[in-house]
Amino acid sequence: MTPRTKPPLLSGVRLVLMAGFLGLLCLLGFAGFYSLLALRRVARTDEESTREFVRRSDALELIRQNAYTSTSRVRDYLLDREPGAPGVHKRDAVVAWNRAMAATNAYSVVSPESQRPAFRQLQLSLESYWHAAVPALNWNDGQRERAGYDLLAEQLTPRRDEFLHLSDELRRANEVDLRSAIDHSASLIEQLQQRLATVVVLALLIGVALAAITLIYFVRLERAASLRYEASLADRAQMEALSARLLEIQEEERRRISRELHDEAGQALSGLLVDVANASAEVRDGQPVLQDRLASIKRSAESTLSSIRNLSLLLRPSMLDDLGLIAALRWQARETARRTGMEVAVLAEDYNLELPDEYRTTIYRVVQEALNNAARHSEAKNVSILVRAEPRRLLVLIQDDGKGFDPTTTKGMGLLGMQERIAHLNGQMEVESGVGQGVIVRIALPPVPEGKAA
Repeated sequence: MTPRTKPPLLSGVRLVLMAGFLGLLCLLGFAGFYSLLALRRVARTDEESTREFVRRSDALELIRQNAYTSTSRVRDYLLDREPGAPGVHKRDAVVAWNRAMAATNAYSVVSPESQRPAFRQLQLSLESYWHAAVPALNWNDGQRERAGYDLLAEQLTPRRDEFLHLSDELRRANEVDLRSAIDHSASLIEQLQQRLATVVVLALLIGVALAAITLIYFVRLERAASLRYEASLADRAQMEALSARLLEIQEEERRRISRELHDEAGQALSGLLVDVANASAEVRDGQPVLQDRLASIKRSAESTLSSIRNLSLLLRPSMLDDLGLIAALRWQARETARRTGMEVAVLAEDYNLELPDEYRTTIYRVVQEALNNAARHSEAKNVSILVRAEPRRLLVLIQDDGKGFDPTTTKGMGLLGMQERIAHLNGQMEVESGVGQGVIVRIALPPVPEGKAA
């Protein structure tokens, strides 16, 4: 036998598919890993930017609020004429100013390098205001009344407006930094989108290529499988034809051997018996030894003739061709009952059932095999054989009361041979059995085609 060769495309396509799918998985895995890292970096940048903005905004707001509160208390200290009120205002102004200085120190820690000049100007503006306000906090009532308003209008209020303006500039600078950080995150996200789009397009191209290769591969596989299936069908048809031909040859050979045994050997033995009978008639009474020998020869010839006739009938009963199927089945039932002791009954509604030779032979051989199986394996006591012609099928039912078997696990050559014969006639055979339930063989053959009846 010549070894089967693979199609040219199938030799390396598996490696190509494996490498392609592995590369695609690696590409998707890298894209996913890169996306997670990039998104985490963007999220971390946004979080840090927002946190820094909130910290600077809170510190700057504390500076502004406390400084403004301190200036308001200084103003009240200079203008309020109620007894005891200036002392309260002075104390509140100092407390608020100390809080503003603490907030200034806190802001200096979180202030970015780009805001250092503006923040230094804010510090100088605050110091300038406080240096101008501190001497006035020690004035008496007369000094505050004479010079308080002038000090407030000429020095303190302009310096207050100056550091408030500087604080507004720092706040706007914080907002600019926040927007810059947001723009940077947006730029990172845009870069990530572009790279992911590139990866997706590349993955799609690889996927399309793999799909095309896979489609070609499976088309080739389907074509190869179709060719093999057609070859198997052709081989099966040839095997079935060969099997049918072998069965036909076997039946013809059995018919020929049966006829030769019946005609040649049977006639020769019959002639021998006639010769022995003639010789016995010519033997004198005074020759008992010769008479005994002739009698022994006669018995041996009769026994041999009987065995040859039985063998001829077993090979191919002449009544199957001469008298039909039912007569042959009844003879087979009697012979089986005589040999095995089983009670075998043949039930047939149409005794003169006309069937072509292939139908008669198939049913006869199937029944013969079923009776042999019942005698050898089932330990049955009774067997019934039903043959019935129905409008759409020819039914043959063989049933025994033996010990049964499991047909799903046990299937010998006899059953396979029976199924093969039935399948040759496009029939169906079912075996129903179970342990301790006997066996039912149900055979359904298609109606005899017109023009083929015997």
